[in-house]
Parts: sequence; C-alpha cells; structure tokens
Amino acid sequence: MNSREKGKRGERRWRDVLRDAGFQKAHRGVQYSGGADSPDVACPELPGIHFEVKAVEALNIWRAMSQSIADAGAHKIPVVAHTRNRSGWLVTMRAEDWLALIRESDHVAPPDVASPTNPEAAP
Repeated sequence: MNSREKGKRGERRWRDVLRDAGFQKAHRGVQYSGGADSPDVACPELPGIHFEVKAVEALNIWRAMSQSIADAGAHKIPVVAHTRNRSGWLVTMRAEDWLALIRESDHVAPPDVASPTNPEAAP
C-alpha cells in the first residue's frame, strides 16, 4: 500500500474514532491544500480543533505538530492524532492549548478540595 492510501485509511480510522465518541458529523477534510479550511479530518462539533492525522510507524512529532500549527491558522487549536500499526491512537497538542481546555472542563477540582496531590486542602 502506498503512503497516500495509508494516509487516507488513517484519516478514515480517526474519523471513525470521533464518530464512536459521539461526534457523528466527523468526516475527512477536503484534501486540496493545507490550511484551516482543509484539515485531514473535520469535526463540526469541535469547530475550534484542527486535526492533522498521521498513521506511520516512525513519526517525527515535531514536524507533524509544526504542520498542524501552520495549517490551523490563528483561531483553531492544532492537534496531531497519530497511530502506528497494531497500536491505539495518541493525541498531541501544545501544553498551553491543553491547559486552556482542561481549565474549562469539569476535571478540575475547586482549590479547597483535598486530593492525593494536595492533602492539606481539606474542606
């Protein structure tokens, strides 16, 4: 299988991962050129995310992330979804983007809640 066909197959697999997660409108992007309007996989339910998809055995993550950043433009979060043969998917993004997303989620405990990493913060 040539690399272009493997890339298409990887994009369809990532699309299917998103659909299985409930993002039913996920689809392969228009593959005419790189840019914010042509991600590898588009997901209307996640309009602020630009997906660069890589299905390769030896990924240069820095090169892939640079491509995603360049293609995402100024208003989308660049994300690299990547896998290799007989492996699950990984998602790579910039730390500042991940921190912004996690701060907006319900996975952050209030500051006065005790936790294994902050046992002194008892209510």
